[in-house]
Amino acid sequence: MSADDDSELARLLPGVKRLRSDRINVYQQRKITPITRKSSPRQVEAPAAYAEVSLGARESHFNSGLQVKLQRKIRQGAIRPEASLDLHGYRQSEALPELEEFMSQAMHSRYRMILIIHGQGYRSQNEAVLKPMVQRWLSEQAQVLAWCPASPRDGAGGASYVYLRSS
Repeated sequence: MSADDDSELARLLPGVKRLRSDRINVYQQRKITPITRKSSPRQVEAPAAYAEVSLGARESHFNSGLQVKLQRKIRQGAIRPEASLDLHGYRQSEALPELEEFMSQAMHSRYRMILIIHGQGYRSQNEAVLKPMVQRWLSEQAQVLAWCPASPRDGAGGASYVYLRSS
């Protein structure tokens, strides 16, 4: 890059400076500061119905007997879903029966990998509504061996891959 190019870039992007080196030290140790809790945690009463569940949702779950290689394939989206369910626009009371019916059909059809599109909850007033409900329901199903967020091509955090037990 010539000096003319540098001055043109500086004119177009004020405040941008040329780096001395373009190398990044990936082995550099980063200092991790522990987080200390200043007060005791609040006791939250566990809700009884799925319609009220929003606490305690996890991003993913893998059965302890699942091979690490298979877990990696599921996370990466290397196993293509055989069916999908789109719950966008559903209320919790409508989504749960749809989810149960879809899971029943998937098990009857002997599908191993399915995709559930629940959305990320951007249009919800306070926080995501369907995503935690779906995750909580999946974690309680015996036929579900694993579930995790989908890859970006399938919806990223707004969708979940679900790996089912073979029957």
